[in-house]
Amino acid sequence: MELAILFFLCLVFPAGAVYSYIRIKKQKTGGKTVLEAAVARPGPRITVNRSFSLTGNKTWCRVRCIFKWKEPMGKCDEKLHCYRLSIETADGQELYAEERSITEFFGSCWYQSPKRRNEARCLCDAILLEFRPPWPGHYSLKLNLQAVEGPSELLTFTIMVSEGVLPLKSKPYVHACVDLRKNAPHKEQGNEEGDFPIDTLC
Repeated sequence: MELAILFFLCLVFPAGAVYSYIRIKKQKTGGKTVLEAAVARPGPRITVNRSFSLTGNKTWCRVRCIFKWKEPMGKCDEKLHCYRLSIETADGQELYAEERSITEFFGSCWYQSPKRRNEARCLCDAILLEFRPPWPGHYSLKLNLQAVEGPSELLTFTIMVSEGVLPLKSKPYVHACVDLRKNAPHKEQGNEEGDFPIDTLC
């Protein structure tokens, strides 16, 4: 009887892990991609300033990035891998901004065996932000990321914005999940101070 239970558990737990991985992977890549910016062989700093268009304000959007590192994550200094990410309106009003370290998202990275000496050893697929826009229209995404430190080297970096996603509300999670409709300025009048506090939902 014990052997049967043990055999059953050995089958159930791996199957559950595979199902969970597939479900999360599918949820990560869902939605319509409205922006994709790739940086090949980046220098010591990555700067992205790209516009994108959204068709509605009732669906969630996701900022996701995929990057490769040359060395294992444990050798990176979080203070030297900081970034600033912001979402702005077409006329430059900042709706949301955060300053964090990219090392906070290393939990979604895994190691791979490189076939060549200079190939990346670490691959990361991370969600940086999930948000609901205040209105349909044009927006801008700005990112400033320090990319090189000591033995670590960021080899490739791609950042994407997707519309119509299902937010990851099941904890634990690392990224922020915000509804920009709650505290956004009026579309016509704006806000002279440029200060828009955001409620965290997830």
